[in-house]
Amino acid sequence: KTLEHVISEVQRVHPSRPIHSNIGALERIRCDHERIAQLLSNLVANAISHGDAESPVEVTAGVHGEVFVLSVTNQGEPIPESVRAQLFLPYSRPITDEPQAGLGLGLYIASEIAIAHGGTLEVCSTREQGTVFTFSMPLKSA
Repeated sequence: KTLEHVISEVQRVHPSRPIHSNIGALERIRCDHERIAQLLSNLVANAISHGDAESPVEVTAGVHGEVFVLSVTNQGEPIPESVRAQLFLPYSRPITDEPQAGLGLGLYIASEIAIAHGGTLEVCSTREQGTVFTFSMPLKSA
């Protein structure tokens, strides 16, 4: 329920931006739910800020084998490879002509949350598939 709550909260702040979600059964997940909610919130807000305003943000989450996988996808211009290498550094912000809110800490914080959970946060960005941020975390045994 935590992930759905985050999505509904972000949707409330950005009512004109569609967010589609497919959240699988997550009862086996052992994690700091508040931090994972923060990670998702940062990723979805980032997707809304930097994605194509006409395309929905897609959120998927589920268990694949012994790994929890959460991904956030948006459409728009691909992130250049040289920029992707810097995304998870503190104070990393895109270079644009438009003034932007934020300190450039959202993706850094999300990546630190991923690491603290023994997981990874990766990005893939192509014109065909959009920009996909994927958090993967091994399931912890009881």
